[in-house]
Amino acid sequence: MTMQLKLLAALCCTTLAAHAELLPQRAGDLTPAALRAAPASGTLAAKMPSVTREPVSFSWASRAAVAAPQPFVAQSREAYFTVTGAELEQGVALPTTAPRAIVRLQPVGEASIRENEAIHPSALILIDAAGRERNAGDGMETLVSADRLAKADLPFASGTSAFRLGADVGSGPVRMRAQGLNPGQRYLVNVVEPDSPLALTMQTTSAAYLQGQQLTVLAQLQYLADKVAPGRIDARLVAPTGRSYPLEFKRGADGRMAAVVAPAAADAAEPGLWEVQANVEATVKGQRALRSTRFAVPVALPTARLTRSADLAGENGALTVKLGVEAASAGRYEVRGVLYGTVQGSLQPLAVGNAAQWVEPGQATIGLPFDAALLAGSTGPYELRDLQLLDQGRLAVLQRQQLALTMAESDVAKLVPQRSAVALPSSARVKKDVDAGAGTGDVQ
Repeated sequence: MTMQLKLLAALCCTTLAAHAELLPQRAGDLTPAALRAAPASGTLAAKMPSVTREPVSFSWASRAAVAAPQPFVAQSREAYFTVTGAELEQGVALPTTAPRAIVRLQPVGEASIRENEAIHPSALILIDAAGRERNAGDGMETLVSADRLAKADLPFASGTSAFRLGADVGSGPVRMRAQGLNPGQRYLVNVVEPDSPLALTMQTTSAAYLQGQQLTVLAQLQYLADKVAPGRIDARLVAPTGRSYPLEFKRGADGRMAAVVAPAAADAAEPGLWEVQANVEATVKGQRALRSTRFAVPVALPTARLTRSADLAGENGALTVKLGVEAASAGRYEVRGVLYGTVQGSLQPLAVGNAAQWVEPGQATIGLPFDAALLAGSTGPYELRDLQLLDQGRLAVLQRQQLALTMAESDVAKLVPQRSAVALPSSARVKKDVDAGAGTGDVQ
């Protein structure tokens, strides 16, 4: 063996290191301001999925560019409201803004009650926009009974029936009546208008939140290109515990309505997604209009965070980023990130790294590996982007940093001198610490 090969073999088996630190946070990054320990509750522990304590780490080639996480945008052209059998006897208004609306009726109650109180669409009486009374399915293009919906194995509650208004019924002051109902029975009415020019848009300002942060919800009602001032917004943020936080909207400088709320620690400790539920009422073209929406929002208890420490090491033929973790609660924590390198003069994505291990309260280190072969054909500077810390047991994203670390060519060359000159195909994967879950690209 030549002296050069002996030196290379020695370097491959030797751990080299270089000190580094994470870059400062940027606007849009998710960062815990303070840590909170999860309550030691047997009830909460029973709801959490079981996780292994075996450490695992792997990396694979990826050419997918990192995009900043975007909050979910909910857009609604439908309305939900509840009426009683007595109100249906008198007649209830269907707030339609366009012809051919789809109407769904669902009795509210236990399954047996819903089945017994189902209403067949042909038993309904419609009063169209011109004031004409229509019976026995007149004015309906499509009638679907509760029996037919049940046989179709669609995800509707038992007793649900539906119909589409005929084009000749029009829109606006359309009313619906039914006879012979139980006066105290409640019905959920859902009016869907696919062709309506009126749409409600709601979203949060961030893709994820941590307890201790203020959660902001934005709302905008629009008719074609014109913004519509809502007359009433009935909205709430519902925690997994069932607790509701009322959302009080105020108009901002951009014309959108905004509501701000701060989730409590006790509710954030409960596993599960939070949900925004809203009903918005407005007057459009002189007619009452109603829009409803509901969408999920992740809110997590900040049980751990990354420290500024991010030392670099060359271990077993891999560039390893050793990330400091501070934990307030014991758990299985995962880090993941995307490595960028300079290829033909520009920074391009090279690989994705994942690592997870059990961490007790206090300080720990999780190593994020990138095999030397994944760096083939690249030079410095390198960047670690979209760095995330996740609590696997509580199914929560605790930290996310768009640009976390920069690495000079000189440091990487010393740590991983055996980088190949031939690039791997984009589908190739190099894995460390064999684990059955690696085939999905997620750390189990």
